[in-house]
Amino acid sequence: MNTKLIFEEFSLPNKLHCVLHKNTSNPLVNVTLGYKVGAKDEEPGQFGVAHLFEHLMFEGSQNIPKSEHQKIVMECGGRTNAFTMQDATVYYEDIPANFLETALWLESDRMNEIDLTEENLDNQKKVVLEEKLQRYDNAPYGTFLAKTMKHIFPGSLYEHTTIGEAEHIKNFSRQDAIDFHHKYYSPANAELLISGDIDIENTKNLIEKYFGGINKSNGIIRKENKFTELTEDITETIEDNVMLEKFYISFKIPGAGSTEEYILEYFTKLVFNNKSSRLYKLLVYDKMLLKNISSFKFTIQDAGVYIILGTVNPGKSMAEAQKIILDEVNAFAEGDIPDYDMQKIKNELEFSHVNKLISLNRINVAGVFNRLYFKDANKINDELSRYNSVTKEDLKNTVKKYFTDAKKVVLNYVPKKDKK
Repeated sequence: MNTKLIFEEFSLPNKLHCVLHKNTSNPLVNVTLGYKVGAKDEEPGQFGVAHLFEHLMFEGSQNIPKSEHQKIVMECGGRTNAFTMQDATVYYEDIPANFLETALWLESDRMNEIDLTEENLDNQKKVVLEEKLQRYDNAPYGTFLAKTMKHIFPGSLYEHTTIGEAEHIKNFSRQDAIDFHHKYYSPANAELLISGDIDIENTKNLIEKYFGGINKSNGIIRKENKFTELTEDITETIEDNVMLEKFYISFKIPGAGSTEEYILEYFTKLVFNNKSSRLYKLLVYDKMLLKNISSFKFTIQDAGVYIILGTVNPGKSMAEAQKIILDEVNAFAEGDIPDYDMQKIKNELEFSHVNKLISLNRINVAGVFNRLYFKDANKINDELSRYNSVTKEDLKNTVKKYFTDAKKVVLNYVPKKDKK
């Protein structure tokens, strides 16, 4: 099966890079605009403002009234959303193909200028601060990611999370916001991807019409992201408003696009992430120590973290469960991996990859990060071959290097003790 995607790329004189992919299977279009600005670009004392800005970008722009962006897209029969990460902020619209021009008008208008009134800024500060309370500060186990990033990446630009610090968000001024938008929301700091039922030449003309006149000299100077390797294991016990004990075991791994990113997909599926995996059967079904167990890798541009998490059944031993996990990880690096298991995972990964290529949104989100991180939209076409090239020895050597022989961070969440 030929799954290669064909892209056409060009840049405007203002340095906006554009990637087009024609797919006429459905009369739909996805427009994705990624800006190379995230939590790692925030200045000290401004942690959380990149994510705050994601909210502000929906508060109205030069020609579009407050909150009308979503309304216009919905009236076109589409949807719009955005997300902020450590290295990027991404906005997208999924719309019927005949409304492509509308999406380009909306995105170009808020790239050029947004409505940064004191009222809008204060409103979105309140929204973000409430989100921080509900999803992180007051949520069960909600502080795990912030604590993990702080311990795994001490002193680096990844040490803090995108949600940021409450006081920093409160103190972010209107002039700070104006300067932030002018500096980072420019054509030269963006990647525009359009996939779907498009006419290539007409799309190029529309991009020139709406984005060609935007000119900003941002003069961004990137800070170097320096990492310090852990010299010893770190364990922290957190008393939280929870009913069940839960733990997170984390290891530092290479970043997005690394060979290890592909290799560790096999490890995740074999050992953790389905009901037939080794540790799920052992700890959930056989020994009944855990209510659930899973793992995930969070890979960003400069580094990554691999996190194993498990919820402990009442009356069972967290320490015993963790020992079994670490023993199994060590044994995996030394033992044999059946051919059947390797082939099963390859089949699953191929199925997942083909599914990704059906979704215009997933094509563009992958593409925008491939452009922002590697300046290469075509990396998506190499994914399947990279998965298929993984060997048993690759897998065992990677687990040994980054888990068995490496230092780790362990967060143990336990119910708060009753105060008498």
